[in-house]
Amino acid sequence: MGSNFLNILHAIRVAALCTLLVLPARADETAYTMRGFDPRVQRGIDLIYNLRFDEAERHFEAVIEAAPNNPLGYFFRAMVGWWRVLIDLGDESHDERFYAQLQECIDVCDRRLEEDPLDFDAILFKGGAIGFRGRLRGDRGQYLQAARDGLRSLPLLQKSRQLVPTNKDILFGQGIYNYFAEAMPDKYPIVRPVMIFLPDGDRELGLQQLEEVGREGTYAHTEAIYFLGQIFRLFEDDDRRALPYFDKLSARYPDNSIFHRFTARLLVETGRWMRGTALYEEYVKRSRAGQTGYHKHGRLEAHYHLGRYDFLRQRYDAAIAHFAATASLADGSERKRDRAYAALTHLFLGQLHDLQGRRDEAVRHYEKVRELPNHADSRDRAKQYLRTPYREGGK
Repeated sequence: MGSNFLNILHAIRVAALCTLLVLPARADETAYTMRGFDPRVQRGIDLIYNLRFDEAERHFEAVIEAAPNNPLGYFFRAMVGWWRVLIDLGDESHDERFYAQLQECIDVCDRRLEEDPLDFDAILFKGGAIGFRGRLRGDRGQYLQAARDGLRSLPLLQKSRQLVPTNKDILFGQGIYNYFAEAMPDKYPIVRPVMIFLPDGDRELGLQQLEEVGREGTYAHTEAIYFLGQIFRLFEDDDRRALPYFDKLSARYPDNSIFHRFTARLLVETGRWMRGTALYEEYVKRSRAGQTGYHKHGRLEAHYHLGRYDFLRQRYDAAIAHFAATASLADGSERKRDRAYAALTHLFLGQLHDLQGRRDEAVRHYEKVRELPNHADSRDRAKQYLRTPYREGGK
């Protein structure tokens, strides 16, 4: 549940959430705020969501150099770090740098708040920085620290809303909080003791607020759409309602590996195999080419579903090739999802070898399934096929 606990504390992902600011390094253009629209902010959003990290970082360093007392540059530079983390949450190598960048932003905000306790930008970015820190701490299983960050950030969210009540982007944070404060304890009872320290939520109101931001938000609309897709996928168990959100995101940001992979996954899970497998084939190509964000764990998933499709179409040699690639990529991995794919992959390979009359190979794969974590009754099915070879039609 660690990868989802972070969402309770996500209320503080307010107006500046995952937005970027691309500014020229000119001393007369340093007084930027989040109160209105700036096309340079939108250009930055496009950079970050298309995972052009190095280019985005260079812009943010220039912003900091030009305006060292403005928290925008520090916050947006940290957002580059956040997306480096997000594209592969199993990789913790970027964590410490991300935390350090957030602390720099918080320090700048604190200095401004000492001079003006109602400094909107300082309140906004401090809340955002603390919130992102809490989100990652929750993701890493540091639940008490994450809860403390959530408690610190909620008043900042409320204050920013009071200062600029018409800002739709700030409504994003409230929508996230309202939904998850009610939904999360139902799905994960272990978090209920933490929630007694936080205000009650409202699931339906949260969804309405996120939809409003998705339609009318200035900078947070993309993130609102992303969270709506995740909510319907993970919490509402409704893949068909989740798909249009990811379809929209993937079309707008075609180089975003997360949007790409979730769109492909939802397509195959809703039976739209031709589009889904086409996206997975493209994922494999980009991963092999080393494109940013297209890591081997996503490629493993892609090969698995491509193998499933070939199995369904009775293209058995092609299916074996994809499943062999999946097994190779999963070999030695300790990640739960990778090992789940490995168990199902070896089950499929056993079935395929049975169909081809290669019983010794089939038995070897069924035995391998029994060494891996049980997933979707994989061990029971392997045990069954060890007793009786798999036959066409699943018998």
